[in-house]
Amino acid sequence: MTRLKTIKAKTNNRSAFGVGFFISIGAGVGVVAGTLLGDLVAGMMYGAGAGVVVGAVVEMYRRQPSPPAPPHTAQPPRPTGLRWLIGCLVFLGVSALFGGVVLVGSPSGEWLHIPLTVLRYSPFSDFLIPGQILGTVFGVGSLLTVLALWMRPAWPLGTALTHSTGEYWAWSAAVALGLGQIIWIVTQILMVRGVDGLQVVYGTLGALIVMLACLPGVRQYFALRPDLLLSGRPR
Repeated sequence: MTRLKTIKAKTNNRSAFGVGFFISIGAGVGVVAGTLLGDLVAGMMYGAGAGVVVGAVVEMYRRQPSPPAPPHTAQPPRPTGLRWLIGCLVFLGVSALFGGVVLVGSPSGEWLHIPLTVLRYSPFSDFLIPGQILGTVFGVGSLLTVLALWMRPAWPLGTALTHSTGEYWAWSAAVALGLGQIIWIVTQILMVRGVDGLQVVYGTLGALIVMLACLPGVRQYFALRPDLLLSGRPR
């Protein structure tokens, strides 16, 4: 009976609308819109991105119940905000890796139907270097950060960051990726001297990554105890 009540309590505390729900709904709407407008892939990407953004906003404003304090030796439960942070980073990583590979494979932008004229105010003659930055920093970097946030490995190089932030190093990496995404989009807008829907989605996504990482529950989950901070090991 006690076990049944515990399971029921956990179910009630969990959001019925998870990351996958909003991505699926957004992608489905995007597929329909893309089909009607003649660009299925772009519609799906727009829709999935919008789904992630909407879902993350809903999660940030959803009232979080206070979980019972876990035993001192137990691993604390992952907060729901962390799952949304990981969902945003997964979407950013997969889409950026795809975009980077396509731009490196077709620096002229032909595969993505992007004319080279959009680069006329930039220092680049083609999309090779932007594609490399996109795929490496935001693609591979985001996916590695997701693994680190979920598994929390003790890497000496990353642990050095904890001395200035007080949080596990992967948290700092997530914040850096969110801020970097905002800078990337602002730089794009200045270079092409124009704004489109995809830039709005990804700029908002970068801001959400920063805000989700700064949620009290997420910061508390990655906070390091002073004794372990001195020894260089995660909690």
